[in-house]
Amino acid sequence: MQLGEFGWNEADALGSLLGGAFTTATFGATLTLLVREIRTRRAESRERDRERQDNERRQARLVYATLNPDVPIPSDHLPTSMQGPRDQVHVRVYNHSDEPVWDVKVIIPDRSRPLLVETVPPHDSRATAWMEAPDDWHLMHVGPGCPGTPTWTSLDVVFVDNRGLRWRRSGRAEPVRLFDNQDIQTD
Repeated sequence: MQLGEFGWNEADALGSLLGGAFTTATFGATLTLLVREIRTRRAESRERDRERQDNERRQARLVYATLNPDVPIPSDHLPTSMQGPRDQVHVRVYNHSDEPVWDVKVIIPDRSRPLLVETVPPHDSRATAWMEAPDDWHLMHVGPGCPGTPTWTSLDVVFVDNRGLRWRRSGRAEPVRLFDNQDIQTD
């Protein structure tokens, strides 16, 4: 056999080799496209999940609880920032959303069970009070009202939105969804 002459065996081997190379290249290109498509779909799925969670939290972000500042001070030695009688903790729940919230409970530090507010209509607020609070509750949880000390405390509110989803929000932090098997944790 001379250089440049190929027989059927050599041509068949070369064809098999080139066919295998092209098959491998095609498989690699297909695999690359498949991996890219899977990554794209996963990213789109994560984005849809984030949008869904954002839509679910939209109403929950507009509900919060604060100490009620509208209660008169019964004694003259309490600073003006500490409203309400010393043995009462007055709370107000605000709902700035377009839908009502249900089964509203406010978790008060050093209280064994939450305050029940029931329902807060849209663009409204409801108040309640813990009447048997210790005399020093405000000093322990709000502060003495001196310069440099906080005059508020972050209250946790648990509620059910109009879609039937249960939420917990601590102060003005991002709301956290509670599932049916999660109990309300109190201090």
